[in-house]
Amino acid sequence: MHRKATTLDNKPPNTQTQVLPTHICARRLAPHTMSEPQGPLDAIPKGNYQPLLTIANYYSTKQMIDQVLSEDQDYVAWKLKELRTGGTMNTFLNPQDYTFGPGNEEPPEAPANGINSVPEDLAFVSDIYKETREQQMQQAVQQAHSIEAEQDDNSASQQPLSHDDQFKLLVMNLDDEQSSRFEVFHRTSLNKGQVKKLATTVCNQTIGENLRVFLQAVGKVFAGEIIELALDVRHRWFVGRMVCEFDRRKEIAYRLKKYLKKLTILVEKNNSNTTENAAPNAEFNENDMFENDSVDENESDSYYDDEENEKKEVQVGNKLLKSDKNTQEVRLGLITRYNRLVKAFNTQDIGFDKYQNSPLLPEHIREAVRLYNLQKDTVVENSWRGQGEGNGMMFR
Repeated sequence: MHRKATTLDNKPPNTQTQVLPTHICARRLAPHTMSEPQGPLDAIPKGNYQPLLTIANYYSTKQMIDQVLSEDQDYVAWKLKELRTGGTMNTFLNPQDYTFGPGNEEPPEAPANGINSVPEDLAFVSDIYKETREQQMQQAVQQAHSIEAEQDDNSASQQPLSHDDQFKLLVMNLDDEQSSRFEVFHRTSLNKGQVKKLATTVCNQTIGENLRVFLQAVGKVFAGEIIELALDVRHRWFVGRMVCEFDRRKEIAYRLKKYLKKLTILVEKNNSNTTENAAPNAEFNENDMFENDSVDENESDSYYDDEENEKKEVQVGNKLLKSDKNTQEVRLGLITRYNRLVKAFNTQDIGFDKYQNSPLLPEHIREAVRLYNLQKDTVVENSWRGQGEGNGMMFR
């Protein structure tokens, strides 16, 4: 449908013309474009950038970058610790039940003449955990004895559960996740024809139905072990990628600090030259502006020779960082590269939780098979197995 254009001649009487601001008109008339990903850092406009590039802005941006890296460092350390230890004991311990020292008070300070001494009333988490576990074990033993006594009293009237009843009782006490996993594993089976064909080819004779069912069950367990190893391999690769992305983000962060500091120095020099026309011999001291700042704006960035595009970009950036000229061209070049780094810093994502449900790849399966062979390396090979006098007739 087409809208009818409305002109000033067709408007009703006693109607005032509404004048919109310029930026709203431009926004309505401009074509719709894809919005860039938002992040903690903002890009620097190429026009009227002098009021933004101040020393206060440099320190605030630097603090924001350090805060983002600190949060990423905590996340990476937590994931690595979880990978190494297989999790923490937070699920088994309740921190509210444990206190350090008498009551909720802080532990007393060590005496001045005993630096390495430990207060007598200081309680450690491990000791409290052992005492709690012993109490729980004693209570469990007492409950078990009481239950056994009740069962002995009622043994004459009660009958043991059958295998089917025990199986139903086990299935009914599973949670949702355990129930879904059990159903998938219970319904999954290897192809009967393929198992029988493979066994017939290996044994060079026709196998019976019972042997086929046995091999199908063993193959199902073996496939489950390989899949579990493949999932572990995928998780480890995700953690490795997370570490690489974090290192890349730290590199980008340091380059951002250098470009921003160089731009701030150039803008401050330009402002001092324009405002101090009466004193042309006045020197611009950078050390007084940036005290105790570890960022070296003249340091060159490293690059790899096999990456041509990045190599050219870094080389041009190094020339701009080492340039002593304070021209508009140099400042615009620094702003262009700073904005590219800002976009890369904002889009850098070190989290991999959203990829947990991704499918397994053939690379994961191959690595899982390799790890499985290494784990079973201590088992004697089939060609060296034997029975009785070691004649090698086992499984023949």
